Parts: sequence; C-alpha cells; structure tokens
Amino acid sequence: MDKTSRRERSGWWRSGAAEPQTTPEPEPTADDPGPEEPGPDEPAPSPDTGEEPSTPDAVPDAATVAPAEHVLGGPGIDTTGAVVSTAAVKAWFAALPDGATAVVRGGDVVALDGTLRLARRIDIRGGGELRFVAGLAADSAIKLIVDGSSVRDVRVTYSGPIDGGAAERNVGIDIHADDVVVDGVTVDGFQNGIVVRPFGEYQGTIVTNCHVLNIRGAGGGSGSDSKAGEDRGDGIAVWGARATVVGNVVSAAAGTDARIGIHAESLGDFAVDPGSWLDSMITISGNVVSGPFRRGITLEGVGHAVVSANTVSDATWWGISLNDTGPTSVVGNAVRWTRTADQTPGSVWNPLRCPIMLYRGAQSSLVTANVIEILGVASAAIVLQPATLPSDKTKLVGATDAIISDNIVRIAGGSCSTGVAVDRAVRATVSGNQIAVSLATGPVGGVISYLAVDAVVSGNSIVGAASSNGYGVLHQGDGSIVVMGNRIDRIRVAVAVNNCTGGATIVGNTGRDCEYGLDTFGTTGPSVVQGNRWESNNTAHANAQPNTSYLSTRHMGLARPYGGRSGDILVGNGLLWVNDQGTWRWTALK
Repeated sequence: MDKTSRRERSGWWRSGAAEPQTTPEPEPTADDPGPEEPGPDEPAPSPDTGEEPSTPDAVPDAATVAPAEHVLGGPGIDTTGAVVSTAAVKAWFAALPDGATAVVRGGDVVALDGTLRLARRIDIRGGGELRFVAGLAADSAIKLIVDGSSVRDVRVTYSGPIDGGAAERNVGIDIHADDVVVDGVTVDGFQNGIVVRPFGEYQGTIVTNCHVLNIRGAGGGSGSDSKAGEDRGDGIAVWGARATVVGNVVSAAAGTDARIGIHAESLGDFAVDPGSWLDSMITISGNVVSGPFRRGITLEGVGHAVVSANTVSDATWWGISLNDTGPTSVVGNAVRWTRTADQTPGSVWNPLRCPIMLYRGAQSSLVTANVIEILGVASAAIVLQPATLPSDKTKLVGATDAIISDNIVRIAGGSCSTGVAVDRAVRATVSGNQIAVSLATGPVGGVISYLAVDAVVSGNSIVGAASSNGYGVLHQGDGSIVVMGNRIDRIRVAVAVNNCTGGATIVGNTGRDCEYGLDTFGTTGPSVVQGNRWESNNTAHANAQPNTSYLSTRHMGLARPYGGRSGDILVGNGLLWVNDQGTWRWTALK
C-alpha cells in the first residue's frame, strides 16, 4: 500500500500510557465503569471524517509568484496583529512555489482564526509571531502535509477556546509528512503542542530547541472520577520511527490536567507496510519537562529508543515511564518529584505514582545513572509494575531482563515507602544504586522484590535514618534471588528473604546499626548464606530454615542454629558451630 492510500485513514489519536494498576492487584476499575470506554491501551474513537481536502487554497496566477524567499506581508495582511488576516495569509501561502522560504519578520504579529494547511514543501522561518485567536477549538494551527517541510524560530500562539471532547484535537504544529524539521519554535497555549500523526507512518521527524509552553489538558483534575484526558494533552507527541526530540522546553499550564510532556508511541493498529524501522529508533534527549503533566516523558510500545539527559519535574503519575517497550535506555536523567498527596488527576485509573515506571511487558530496559530527588509523595522511586494483557485479563505480565543500576535516589521530603520495587519481573538486576533516606522515618524497603523470578540485588547502598523501619532488601515469593554485596545502614532489618522456595544466595552483605541482620522466614528452597557481616543489636539471623547451607557466616548470635546440612560451619561471638549429621555442636574459641 502506498503512502497516498495510507494517509486516507481517518483515525489518528491513541490514548497514552497503558492503564496503570496497583500492587498486588494491578487491575483497578472505576467504581461505575458504565459502558465500555477506551482505556489508555486503546485508540480513541474518531469519526470517519476523511482526509484533508486535496485541493489547497486558491493559487494566484504564477506570474505573481515572488523569488524563493518571501516575507509575509502584502494586501490584507496586518503585521501588527490588530486585524485578523486569515484569508489573505492563506492566499499568500498558496501562492508560494514548492521549496520556498516564508519569512515572518521579527517584531511582526499576524493574527489568524483558522488553520494554515501547507500543501507544498515550505520552510517557515523568522522571529515573528503567528497569533491564532480563535477557530481552533477542535483543529490545528499549522498542518504540514508535504515531506521535507520545516518551521523554524517563529512563535505560534493560541488564546482561544478548546473543545476538550472533540474527535479532532487542538494542535499547534500538526505533522502529516516524513522528514519534517521543527526547530527553535515557540508553541504556546495549545491542548497539544507538536504532533506527528499516527496514521501515516511518518518517519524522520526532528523537533529541536523548541519551547512548547502552557499545554492545556482535558482531564478532570484531582478528585475527578472521569476518564477524560487520557487521549490528548501532550506537549510533543510522536508516532512511528526514526524521530529525534532534543533540547526542548515543555511545560503544562498551571491548574490544568495535561497528559504527557513528551510522548513516543507505537503505531499499533495504524501500522501498514511499516518498512524496516517499525516503532523504533527514537531519541529523546536534553529536554526540560515541567508542570502538572500526568507523565513527564512516556514511551509506549516502541523499541531501540534512548531517553537521556532530560530533566523532569512536577509529574503527578510518572516522571519517566516505559510501557510495553522493547530494548530501551533511560540514562542520566534528573527527576524532581514534587507531587503532593492531594494531586490525584486520573484517579479513576488508580496509578502507582512514582518518578520512574517500567510498566507491564517492558523488555530489556536499561535504567542507569539517573538522579531522583523525592520532595513529595510517591509509592516508590523506581517501580517495575505488572499488569494484565488487553487480550487476556487473567494473566499478569511484568518486565523482563531489566537492569536498574547506578541510580541515585534521595528521599528528602514528603514520603516514599520504597527505593526500588520489583514486582513479578523476570531476571531483573538491581545493582549499584544509592538509596538515601534523610527523614526521621525510613522506607518500608530499600529494594523490594515481590514474586520476582531470578532477581539479582547487588552492590546497592541503602542508608536509613536513625529510626528507619522496614527492610534494606526484601524478597517475597517463590522465585530464586541473589542478594550480594549490599550495604545497609540504620534500617530495622538489613536483608529479608521470606517464603522463597526457589532458593536464595545471600553473600557478602553488610548490615550496620540494624536491629536484625538476616531474616529467612519460611524460605525452604536450597539456599546459601556466606560471608555476611551483621552488626545487629538483636538477632543476626532470625528464622533460619532447613536446606540452608551456611558456608561461613559471621556474628550469628548465641542462639543454636537451625537447619543447615552436615558439615556446615558457623563462627561468631566466640563460638564455633559444626553441623554433625544434622546436629549442631559448639565449642568456645580461645
């Protein structure tokens, strides 16, 4: 199918992130769901309105066409902004030849009340302003429909009303073409700032150095049980592949319920003849996203993507999220979490609110070298959360092969129960993270693994306050786990592995100023406990179980060991314990 036929598709907007769930029952529904409505995993309905008319605005006689570079002006065009000049401006653009440059001069303001649909390859540039004052309640300001078009340096603003429930959306710059460049542009006051439409499989978009400001969402805000707002309200939105979004400043208008600051999503049902790069090769780097977006930066269903060196602040659901993604790197970002307890937009979806989220089937995700400062209320700093598949509501699916490494988590205010929460993930590695609690009370868990399979928790530094309750590392469930080389200070229980039948390897950890060193309650799988250092003021190892091989464990306390195997040796507190055919015998060391 060629692109002409593909672009005749009428639907265009998918809802954003996958529907968030709570743990451990992550499939909440509204109290009264009523008729089935599109969720965040489904395309929002759009009436079959057909493609844009193929005939551009009337074209003046070719003899009137000026040279390749044109300055916007002339009869009927008021460059002071005092008079609306829509008809004259449309005719002026329609007269330009393919490949022309349209210049909006610095200091000029041109008022408009209708869409500029550019049916030729045009380069719009200049320091002036295209000020849209009305007529776009459910339409776009500028539509680029020819490959290779560009908009540079101009201001595109809107101050008119927005229809938050219309099938078509209010958009600042609306891209229906390949290889489009939007650079240095200010887009201010729209419901959606810069959007690449999903139904054309458009590729090669570059959005750089723009200011996308005061995005006005359509959600019901805190306390609302409405499902509105999950299909619109994005600063920059890209569907498809080979997109670059670099160096932009994106903000949501205060007091509004916007959806996503920067959003990259797979084509999904809109994919037809996708070529070699379906839903992949997307770079989001060096952007600043702030204001009350539900999600600061979200990738959904894409792969081979990079999210790096961005700064995200003030999100109310997730700062950065990966939803059902393929191989993706989230590297070197700074997330500032300021959400207060009464900020509950989208509460009908009951999301776990946190700075970084890996949702449902995220695969091969690398989350490394990020800095997270928590100043507000969060469920956890980094969450790997399972959810049911849209096609099978009985099966929970979690992240696979995720690496969460070398991140810095600073819980400096508000409340946050957990540093890293790993729920039902497969082969997750949590390594080298710094989790610091500066509050009087600490987290429930520095790292919590719940029903995870083959997890590795290694080399993390988890520091609580003097009265921190809970666990440094906690694993619950059947799956096997390796807990190695972690340092846990000033938390009640350093390491706990509970009800684990898959076996635990607990080696080389240090717990300092903890009430309990190790708790292996109900852990019946073949396990190894070796070379740990527990500086506890109560019991070094509580609830020791059978089938645990104590190769060399220090500071075991004075209680007789329980379980183990013949030949196991324990040394601690001046005593030497030897397991002789299942019986522990001791002698004092001199």
